[in-house]
Amino acid sequence: GETKILPLQIFIHGFQLLISVLLVSCFYAHYGDSDSEFISVRDFLSDSGNTNADQSQAIQDAWKALCAGKSKSLVIHANEDYTLLPQVFQGPCVASNPHIQIDGKIEAPKLVKDWGSNKTENWLSFDKASLSLDLVSLIPMGKVGDLLLSSTPDHSNCIQATLSNLHLIAPANSPNTDGIDISLSQKINIFSSAIQTGDDCIAINTGSSDINITSVDCGPGHGISIGSLGEGGATETVENVHVQHCTFTGAENAARIKTWPGGGGYARNIWYEDITLINTKFPIIIDQQYDDDSYIYAKGSAVKVSDVTFRYFRGTCAQPIAINLDCDKIGCGNIVLEHINITSSSPQTSPSAICRFADVTSSFVNIDMKCVNHADLQGPSPSPELPSQYDQPHAQLPQTSAPHAQARPFLSFL
Repeated sequence: GETKILPLQIFIHGFQLLISVLLVSCFYAHYGDSDSEFISVRDFLSDSGNTNADQSQAIQDAWKALCAGKSKSLVIHANEDYTLLPQVFQGPCVASNPHIQIDGKIEAPKLVKDWGSNKTENWLSFDKASLSLDLVSLIPMGKVGDLLLSSTPDHSNCIQATLSNLHLIAPANSPNTDGIDISLSQKINIFSSAIQTGDDCIAINTGSSDINITSVDCGPGHGISIGSLGEGGATETVENVHVQHCTFTGAENAARIKTWPGGGGYARNIWYEDITLINTKFPIIIDQQYDDDSYIYAKGSAVKVSDVTFRYFRGTCAQPIAINLDCDKIGCGNIVLEHINITSSSPQTSPSAICRFADVTSSFVNIDMKCVNHADLQGPSPSPELPSQYDQPHAQLPQTSAPHAQARPFLSFL
């Protein structure tokens, strides 16, 4: 006769199948697989303690799993706080555009001695990796630190990286503490972030192109800078940079391009648009003579600056010179200023402009622009006040400070 399956047997088989599915699901949720939505740093923590080294190693292990395609995202949860020693997160990755989301907090060591014996100029570095980085809270507490977005000298660049919701903090008087440094990288997007540092909020260096910076609050800090470029006669290039919807509060500078005399290459196709200034010292600067002392060795060469647009600037300037276009005799080509409305934050003071060897087109600019382009002008133009004792290489610095010290960013793309 036929074998009859009782309802109780059906229930038992179904229950066994359900338990098997749950066990498999728990296994992959814990250890990760290529189809898992995210992995957690706490899955990689050892039971031996919460030392700096253990936390750093756990995050490195989590990164390696993410980079290997074990998950789509790496998450640090809202209730998690980790201290990291300086780290390099190495690519290239199997995963395309891995995502890191930090809802909790990661901190640099609070004391310099805790940074370890290995000398490093950056706190967190991403090398040869494209990624999406989304941070709710990132509060480095060390004396120095950076986020470095870069590549190694073999030019295997960082491409298509996105950083959002950053909150980077360093003391206003801390020298050479860039927020984010970008070099040898393409298609980098930074948006919806706040950066408070003692140096450049964001520095865009050689080999960088297609950089989009949107809705970033900078201050204190030295602004969002192109360069410096061309130091020591080097040929260096930056192009296709778009900075928009940004606010500078109590910053030394806002929009700045800085190049060394004697260098080669170019900085071109650069836009600063929809910029709000709140008591910013030097809102608009092109400095083609970044180091006055090397001027006599320049031999007529300079990094070519061209196709630069400053549009829709509004707010207050803390110093008399609101616009400073200090170009070399090679000139700055096609500089456009439109809808510039900068007033002084000091009563009864009207901001002014300096313009040398620049091809400028201006419209709806509330500051009188008179450019001097006489071929017999020699040497750098005088400046009523240097933007910063730390940032100007030709400033008279204390003997303990290296005049050409490399800025140290929180975050960096090599």
